[in-house]
Amino acid sequence: MTSEDTLKKAKLLEIGEIFIPKEIDMPCFASRSTAGPDAGFGSHAFEFGAARVKLGVTKDQGARLRLKQIDGSFSIYLDGDRYIEQARILPLAAHAPNQAFVNLSGECRMGCAFCSMPAPSGKPQPSLSAERAMRIISISSRQKEFEAVAMTSGIPESVSRTNGEMLELVREVRRQFARIPIGVETYIEDLGDILKFRHAGATEMKINVEAWPEERFGKVCPNRDFGSTIAALEKAVEIFGRGKVTSNILAGLGETDDEIIEALNHLAGMGVIPNVRGIRIGAANAPKLEKALGFVPERVKAERLLALGKEHRRILEMNGLDASKFDTMCFSCKCCDIVPMIDV
Repeated sequence: MTSEDTLKKAKLLEIGEIFIPKEIDMPCFASRSTAGPDAGFGSHAFEFGAARVKLGVTKDQGARLRLKQIDGSFSIYLDGDRYIEQARILPLAAHAPNQAFVNLSGECRMGCAFCSMPAPSGKPQPSLSAERAMRIISISSRQKEFEAVAMTSGIPESVSRTNGEMLELVREVRRQFARIPIGVETYIEDLGDILKFRHAGATEMKINVEAWPEERFGKVCPNRDFGSTIAALEKAVEIFGRGKVTSNILAGLGETDDEIIEALNHLAGMGVIPNVRGIRIGAANAPKLEKALGFVPERVKAERLLALGKEHRRILEMNGLDASKFDTMCFSCKCCDIVPMIDV
């Protein structure tokens, strides 16, 4: 990827949202995710050159980013000037291009401050059964770009129950798609669940640390245990192998670059491929973040994303790891982060 494409992607990630006038003839519907950086918001994925980026759709006509359509071609304008020419709009059948990424529950009791998922309300809420999730995956599989399946979930009741439901889905995906890569993003309380996921047919695993160091983790994820999360990552590498386990590290929670680099070194040294993600701020998580941290974070600047991306790549190379070889979830999607070995 050219350095110009990477610089522009970083700027788009910094801004995060785009206004799309009603008169534009979009080739596909917006995706409304229930998990991930754009949870609760409509979004579109754009591709330009070799870069991919997902942007939330805003109703603010004064937004810095605006989509224009001229003679059937799409361009992205920044502050009134054309910024991206010949932008391609990628279909998102299930959250991500090239893969079906399903979320089994849009409610979570874990109470992590950065998360936009609502806490369980006590009232019955829609969730994806294994059967319904398989229908979504089967529909997605008809697209020629279909390459992988990934799954995640909030925790509406218990980690053990959610993992049991996810295991059922993994088994069914593996039964219907014998060779497709399967990624699971999950919480782990019982280390034995990791081997169960591997035996069920999962090929990659994501267990998120989210915040570094431990003191900040405790503020941001008050209902989780830092040591248990690290232990789960160690076990996952033992079972899935080096380079087949990943973990989000959020930037923008008041940490220094040195603390992010410390996290990257620690995780990569274990055989985990960490994923650096700039914090997304919205109405659902801003009050929680202010309560946890004492301030409302701002979106991470493009320059910092790029600088961390270069350090990220250096650390992965030093540990013999390659994010471009990850088959599922965020590294395969390539939309929401500066991905080492792909963007930098």
